[in-house]
Amino acid sequence: MIRLKPTVIYIASRPHSGSTLLALLMNAHSQVVSVGELKKLLQHQTCTCHGLKPGDCPFWSKVAASVHESIGLDLHELALRDCNDERKFIRDNQALYSALVSVSGCSFIVDSSKNLLRLKGLLRAVSCGANFDLVPVWLHRGPFGTLNSARRKSKDLCDPIFNYNKYFFNLRRSLIGTRHSLVYYERLARNPRQEMSRVMQDVGLCFEESQLSWRSSVIRDVGGNRMRRESSDVIHLDRSWRRELSLRLKIRIFIQTLPVRLRSYRLFKVFRPWLKPTKAAS
Repeated sequence: MIRLKPTVIYIASRPHSGSTLLALLMNAHSQVVSVGELKKLLQHQTCTCHGLKPGDCPFWSKVAASVHESIGLDLHELALRDCNDERKFIRDNQALYSALVSVSGCSFIVDSSKNLLRLKGLLRAVSCGANFDLVPVWLHRGPFGTLNSARRKSKDLCDPIFNYNKYFFNLRRSLIGTRHSLVYYERLARNPRQEMSRVMQDVGLCFEESQLSWRSSVIRDVGGNRMRRESSDVIHLDRSWRRELSLRLKIRIFIQTLPVRLRSYRLFKVFRPWLKPTKAAS
C-alpha cells in the first residue's frame, strides 16, 4: 500500500466564494485528490463519486477501514470540528489524511472545509509536528457577489455583512507568517489557466492542462454545492448581482464593506458597533 506524507491544501473562504470550483480544478491534477468539506463527514453527507453515504461508497469505505485500522474509530467519531482536545484532533486528522493518501495514491489532498476554527487547529497541529504538511489557500470573492448569494437564503443581510468583514480580518491575522496562496474568485473565473498556474506553483506543483477539463476527473467530494454534479466544465464569472441587487442594496454593501475593500482593520473597528447585529430582546 502506498504510504506518502500528505500535503493538505486547505481552502479557506466565506460561503458562496467559489470554493467548489477551485477544488474541482485542483482535483483534475494527477497528484491531487479533492475530498470536499471534510467537516461534513460528521453529517453523513453523500459522496459525489457514487451519490452514497461514506460508509457505502467504495472509495470512502476503504478510507474508513484504513482509519479504523489505524486508530479504532469510525469516520463520524473523528474530531474534525472540535479542536479543544488537541491530541485527539491531531491524531484523528493525521489518520484521516494518511488514509486518503493511501487509498487515492495522491499525496496532495484538497480539504475545502473553509471553516476558520478548523484551519487554526490544523495550523497548530503542524506546529506541533503532525505528520502532514499544510498549505492554506485563501479564496476571496468581492462583496457584491458573495452577499448577493447570501441574500437569496436570508432576507436580512446584517449577519452576512458583519461576518464578511470579520472573517476577512480574522483570516488575515491567522495567516500571518504562514506560507499560503491568495486567490481572487473573479480572476480565477476570468482566466482559469493563468490563475491555476500560479496557485499550483504556490502549493508546490506544476499546472497540468487536464485541469481545464476537470469534468473528466473522478470527483470524491463530500459536501459542496450543485456544481459538483453538473456536466459542463465551462467557467462563467457570476455577475448576477448586477441585475439582482437593488441600487439601495448596492450602496449599502459598498459602504458597509469598505473596511475589507480598503484592507483597513482600523476602519473595521470603527464600523464594528454599527455593523454588529443586535439580538432581538426575548
